[in-house]
Amino acid sequence: MVDTRRPRRRRARLSVLTVVGELLLLGGLGVLGYIVWQPWHTGVTVTAKQKDLSAEDSARWEREAQERETEPSQTTGIPVPVVPAPAEVFAVLHAPAFGTTYANRVAETTDWWTVLNLDEKGIGHYETTQLPGQPGNFALAGHRSGPLINSFREVMNLRVGDPLFVETADGWYTYRFRSIEYVLPDETDVLNPFPRIEGTPGEDQILTLTTCHPKLEGSDERAIAYSVFEGFQPRSDGPPAELLELNPTMQGTQAPRGDQS
Repeated sequence: MVDTRRPRRRRARLSVLTVVGELLLLGGLGVLGYIVWQPWHTGVTVTAKQKDLSAEDSARWEREAQERETEPSQTTGIPVPVVPAPAEVFAVLHAPAFGTTYANRVAETTDWWTVLNLDEKGIGHYETTQLPGQPGNFALAGHRSGPLINSFREVMNLRVGDPLFVETADGWYTYRFRSIEYVLPDETDVLNPFPRIEGTPGEDQILTLTTCHPKLEGSDERAIAYSVFEGFQPRSDGPPAELLELNPTMQGTQAPRGDQS
């Protein structure tokens, strides 16, 4: 009996150039995918997550404040938060200049792996600097560019007089943006109890934001943004009117204690 089946054609061997070409194509697709994913992740996903987590912090602090209503409260001076534990979230930064609804949690220490690189935190407090309510320098760090979280990406949007609000369990500390400068990474005197800004050491309260510069081209320098403390509003009074005006989404979320039925 004659075998009428066609002989199998041998598969052509892949050349080195073909393999290299396919690897380069896959690599290019991967890079393109990352370029598309990274800004979407940091600009949409992380921003939404921070907004939700910040709202949860505010609601928790409000419940705790109501539970303390029968206890004696501080009536004089500006409250100072209890020194937080490392990596503990103790504040929320509201910066309308970074985006109308911008809210980002603040944790203790500037460690990359427990604070700065985590999308549920992202802003770290330099442990050697002061806390809100204390005379001196309340200094914070945040990434400006990167794959995970860019808390201070829009620091260049700040204009003289822009407000920044630091919310804690006690209430809201309002600061006014004063100036920005660029320094080398080893110029750590910007973290001194009183940094390089006009004012009265031992009396004035400064909020200092530190981040990398240039925005998308590495970290050869640091951008340092200074703001000066303006006033404090206790949680029982609700959020500052200016914050509610600049961020309408907060309207009705936290009414003054006396307006609640």
